[in-house]
Amino acid sequence: MKTLLKAAASLMLMAAVITTASCTKDPNNGGNSGGNNSGGSGGGSSPTTEGIYLGIIGFNKNLYTKEISLLNSSSENAFISFIGNLRADNLTGLYYADYQGLKKLKAYPKPPKLKNVALVTFTDGLDNYSLSDSETNPENYGSKLAYRTGLHNKILNELIHGKNVAAYTIGLKGDDVDDETEFRDNLNKLASSNSNAFQVSNMNEVKQRFKQIADSLYSTSTSVNVKLDVPPGYDEGTQIRFTFDITASGNPQQSSRYIVATYKRTSNSRILDNITYGGLTDGRRSIESFDKQNGFYRFLFEDLKDLQGNPISQTSLNRVLLWRKSSNGVWEKETEFVPANSVVTEEDRNSALIMLVLDCTTSLGNDFSNMQDAAKDFVRTLVSSNH
Repeated sequence: MKTLLKAAASLMLMAAVITTASCTKDPNNGGNSGGNNSGGSGGGSSPTTEGIYLGIIGFNKNLYTKEISLLNSSSENAFISFIGNLRADNLTGLYYADYQGLKKLKAYPKPPKLKNVALVTFTDGLDNYSLSDSETNPENYGSKLAYRTGLHNKILNELIHGKNVAAYTIGLKGDDVDDETEFRDNLNKLASSNSNAFQVSNMNEVKQRFKQIADSLYSTSTSVNVKLDVPPGYDEGTQIRFTFDITASGNPQQSSRYIVATYKRTSNSRILDNITYGGLTDGRRSIESFDKQNGFYRFLFEDLKDLQGNPISQTSLNRVLLWRKSSNGVWEKETEFVPANSVVTEEDRNSALIMLVLDCTTSLGNDFSNMQDAAKDFVRTLVSSNH
């Protein structure tokens, strides 16, 4: 009996040892996590809500991963805390971090109405770790140049859920960078175009670039549709003008943000034809309306954006005025057009899938905490824009 008890105890001890050993590797990071993992896995059930889906990878000789999940006001603190808990260490696995970032973007289920996929990378140095072994160099690239060229080809040629990857790089050259040509080549090859590669000189510029990228990602994943009312009784061929930037006492011809069109009539609808857009991105040249609200015909202007590609602001929409050109060629304000009643906006929310890759190497020195602050601001910008 004692022999049996001893044997059973030995088997239990062996099982405990095996179980403990099997948990030492993070399956999402190839055993190179360095901890700090949170959020769901790269796979799993498909997301059901439109919005910003964000993942974060911090890198040195380890990877620190916040798996992709929906970013909103409820989850914001989890992302902010993750960034705050990142720790600096030596060696730079830049290429491996971006390789894993692309892999995780590709593995994540497609969010509804996905409009863009983005990889945003910050680094201050040259890669000196990704060629270490088969784990950090899974495709067995023979040199750093081959590795970054391979990543560049993936960024340019591999679609993720049918979308091209918009890859951005921000590079703050560290004191330990002795090959500026290689540093710049890193920025260019890890970006989807040279115009998306930003070499900066200080942390203030890093923050500015993060904000610029965050604003761009929001604007390209969100559309604002605007419905504008026009009285039904205008004559055939009447010239009308919507202005977005002047007061009622202003001159509509001095407006720098406007829509001009020719009013046309049919028996059961109205048409705005020969439409031109001033200070706005081009839209449809002819719009027909069958929608009559409170006696007015309502015209839908889809995805109205300014020349910087940002959705038209609420400030501009609050200032919309309607003008018509009289028979003697004078622009007259339509007094019955009241923005509160005659301007209707619909925000068409799409989804963005984003991976933020952050350099967490000791070469950042005192700038490490500034980098964390910049990354936190990136997250906050995405959240505030998303609301």
